[in-house]
Amino acid sequence: MKLIGRHAVEGTEPKIYIGHRTYNDRRSGKVCIAKTWYAEYCLDARRQYEPLGTTNKATAVKQAHAIVQRIDNGSPAKPNRRIDITTLSQEYMQILLDRERAKKTIEKYEYVLGVFEEWTNQNNYRYASSLDDRSFWAFNRKMINDNLSEKTRYDRLIIVKQLFKWAHRARRIGTNPFCDISLQKPEAKEQPCFTPQQVAILLNKADPRERIIYATMAYVGLRFGECRELLWSAVLFDRGQHGFIAVRRGGTSGRTKSRRSRYIPIHSKLRELFDESSRLFDRVFTARKSKKHPNGGGPIDERRLLRSLKRLCRRCDFANPDQYKLHTFRHAFASMCACNNISYKYALEWMGHKSSDILDLYYTMYDDTAEVAMATINY
Repeated sequence: MKLIGRHAVEGTEPKIYIGHRTYNDRRSGKVCIAKTWYAEYCLDARRQYEPLGTTNKATAVKQAHAIVQRIDNGSPAKPNRRIDITTLSQEYMQILLDRERAKKTIEKYEYVLGVFEEWTNQNNYRYASSLDDRSFWAFNRKMINDNLSEKTRYDRLIIVKQLFKWAHRARRIGTNPFCDISLQKPEAKEQPCFTPQQVAILLNKADPRERIIYATMAYVGLRFGECRELLWSAVLFDRGQHGFIAVRRGGTSGRTKSRRSRYIPIHSKLRELFDESSRLFDRVFTARKSKKHPNGGGPIDERRLLRSLKRLCRRCDFANPDQYKLHTFRHAFASMCACNNISYKYALEWMGHKSSDILDLYYTMYDDTAEVAMATINY
């Protein structure tokens, strides 16, 4: 929740800020500024908000000092049992912004909580204290009636649960109405995966400019964003036999999706392509010349590259060519790691994952490989 006219109250420790919160007027739809004052402070590494219930600034300052006195006395903050869902959502979104969550994550949470807030308004659930497990499953029923998939419903319900879990831990509400609700994660949808033979065909028929991009995703498992942001300075040719790639960028926040760097050894086949590549620009992979970049050197466009891949799959006579994505190369790399008995430790590190559960989603055993394994069993 962003406070308007926010300023610090002198002589308070922890530092207390007072200001006015904003809200959406239901009739006009305009963003309005509340007349009453709100307090904001940080306690136990968590941001706290409290309504001061007054329009008088002097009184608000006195109440800010009273909050400090209460904290010094060891009295916990009293949860606001009349907090409305709109305010709760705004405060939670501000926490996510302060934590520098990825842009796509912020957009997703804003949309889902907006949908939930609209549903609660339509069903007269204005305050968080008015919700219970029946309202939770009623929201789920609404999504079923809207023909949303099981995975979409699961994702949205998890976000709603996270909102109220945070609100309870931050003492914004007295009890978490959804704490005893458990959700069963739906089975992951089977994703397409290139076989080694298909990868070879694709690389053989691909345009030379795109071939090296496909090969980088297929041979070292990089995400598209990591390919787009890869610089020649991050390709360490002097390390090891064929060199290493230092993956430091590629996510929406300028860093990797996991927010940590990783080093991946370069496959010999990929090193051959790197040695043949031009190094006129800082970026390893660049788009063709355009009005914006008349000399070239611009970043590659994901949609254009995806369209090129689908056209290439059609030229290669692959069944259902439109099912394939750029991310399919990453699935192929993970599957090759599995087929060649690469340890989980290496596979997790190369792909930038912390959990083996996530890596399991990528592991696709080819039919011919599975048949060979079955044939080794001696009854």
